[in-house]
Amino acid sequence: MDNFRHLLRLRDWDTERILNTIGIAIRLKNEVKNGIYSERLKGKTIGLFFEKPSLRTITSFQVGMHQLGGMPVTLEPKSIGLNQRESVKDIARCLSRWVNGLVVRCFKQTLVEQLAEHGNIPVINALTDEHHPCQALAFGQVMVEQFGEIQGKTVAFIGDGNNVANSVMELCAKLGMNFTLACPKGFEQKKEEIELSLPEFKKNGSKYKVFNEPKEAVKNADILYSDVWVSMGQEGQKKSKQNYFLPFQINDELLKQAPEHCKVTHCLPANRGEEITDSVMDNLQINLCYEEAEARLHVQKAILWELLNG
Repeated sequence: MDNFRHLLRLRDWDTERILNTIGIAIRLKNEVKNGIYSERLKGKTIGLFFEKPSLRTITSFQVGMHQLGGMPVTLEPKSIGLNQRESVKDIARCLSRWVNGLVVRCFKQTLVEQLAEHGNIPVINALTDEHHPCQALAFGQVMVEQFGEIQGKTVAFIGDGNNVANSVMELCAKLGMNFTLACPKGFEQKKEEIELSLPEFKKNGSKYKVFNEPKEAVKNADILYSDVWVSMGQEGQKKSKQNYFLPFQINDELLKQAPEHCKVTHCLPANRGEEITDSVMDNLQINLCYEEAEARLHVQKAILWELLNG
């Protein structure tokens, strides 16, 4: 299977393709602001298969396909009965004859990989328990728009070593940004995920660090990244995890420990008063999460632009 023709995880893409995709996204964003809409995907269709809830991802893929002249089709998980009513292999082979690409939000990373293996159309990971590459690319777009030259910048991810942390780490490794994770002991990223990115950090002259103390992590940060402490599908862990994570809240006191120019973002949805306070969320001078949400539309259009015409 050629992972380069899919977007299953960000580490499968090289630096050139990541930067090119971000560049296309910025151009498409500017075109929309000027009332220009491309017909590049006219006659093309994508299937949207979502096992988990979504606001930003599903809406931005639907709107994005319309803006590029194509059409999205929603595939209801209960109706399809994947691996119950029908095998992954058969579903992938049938969908490959009807749609030009497949956007999948599911629990297991192995599912997006199986769909890519058995079909012959591009598969885009719209979030699994292990990775969220579309989110990381949107963050990359915001970083370029905010800072211009991003090599050497430091991203401090404050919270759980989860799927978003993995993809943001991969983005940083590919683009020469430093990545720092601040989390309670026992909630670090999986060792194998880190080890797969370490050669890229070394190659691009950047560093990976982990702290179990948030104040240390933010000292040299250019941007703080926040996410929920309990990911979708892990709601039963909320009460037990809160006790560990309360010291890792992004609030005004923590920001005082960061450089004056430091910005904040959140992949959303946010639990205000838990991982991030109202005062930080509503400070639009430093909080870039809504810019990142907007970037989801354009960077996903750029992903479709690349993969559906590859």
